[in-house]
Amino acid sequence: MIPVRELTAATAAALCACAVEVCLRTLPLPRTARIFGVSLRTTGGSTVAPRQAVLGRRGRLQARAVQRVMRHWPFDDTCLRHALVAGHRLRRFGPELVIGVTKVDGAVRAHAWLEFDSGIYDPLGAAPAYHPLTSSPPEG
Repeated sequence: MIPVRELTAATAAALCACAVEVCLRTLPLPRTARIFGVSLRTTGGSTVAPRQAVLGRRGRLQARAVQRVMRHWPFDDTCLRHALVAGHRLRRFGPELVIGVTKVDGAVRAHAWLEFDSGIYDPLGAAPAYHPLTSSPPEG
């Protein structure tokens, strides 16, 4: 039997995942990130060491609930969806959403993860293999 505290966290994560799904299909990513309380990093590289973020007991509970929900998510279980839901549930830690790219066998691959002052949140552990995307101002 799931304890009430975990059930409450999982329910909140599932509701958030539904809202993220709608926003990703209808809004631009920067606006979606803002809605869910996550800042989208568009400048510079990684600012923290590639170690697991220190979240505390309550934060770990929220992260486990997000992982449980996203593991059974019926739509695309992408790292972007996972990062946005986790970012919302962990927003009190001030997460930054980072989108990174790499080239694998000639194909460009993308990955999303969260960075906190204390480390990164990346359930796949793939962030070190990716280079964070940055935006540059238009020339002229």
